[in-house]
Amino acid sequence: MTTHVRFCILLALAFAVAKLSAQGSLQFNQVLLLTAQTGQQTVPAAKVWKLTAERLSGGYRYGNHSSNLNVTWSPTNPNPCTGATSGTSSVRYLGKLLCGTSMNGILVNGTPLRGSQEGALWFPAGTTVLVSETPCQNTLSPNIPAATPYYVLDQTNPNGNTGYYECESPLNLGPVPNTPLYTVIEFNIVP
Repeated sequence: MTTHVRFCILLALAFAVAKLSAQGSLQFNQVLLLTAQTGQQTVPAAKVWKLTAERLSGGYRYGNHSSNLNVTWSPTNPNPCTGATSGTSSVRYLGKLLCGTSMNGILVNGTPLRGSQEGALWFPAGTTVLVSETPCQNTLSPNIPAATPYYVLDQTNPNGNTGYYECESPLNLGPVPNTPLYTVIEFNIVP
């Protein structure tokens, strides 16, 4: 092997080693929490994101049941608004339900990620990330006025439905928070 060939091989190896060492290392910068309210985010230049956890939320919504209940108040079942232990009231019968999460998720560069993920996801600089949520709405009609008792059939309990009386002032129609939460670790790329 000639000296020129040896020199070319050594030069090629030197370039390869320099290229490998030019990859840089990662340095922790911050933890980010992404929800639908944070809007579209872009991974900054010279940074990389590691998506480490997701929690798909399921807010709660209230909906009317088909009829009201006539309730007689007693010492073991007092009126939750006034504390009265006697008398009878017509009480609104409501269902407490989980909000849907089927459309909750994350869009990466405009493409939705679907399904459960195993392990972390890494996003390079320039990647856009947008959290989407399923709208959820209380479906009470009409609103329950202040200081009016109502009965809730709670259908959100994994151990079975439970019922209880409540008094809220007032229980209104309106949107219900239903956004998923994503935890992201941001790293600086250190040359």
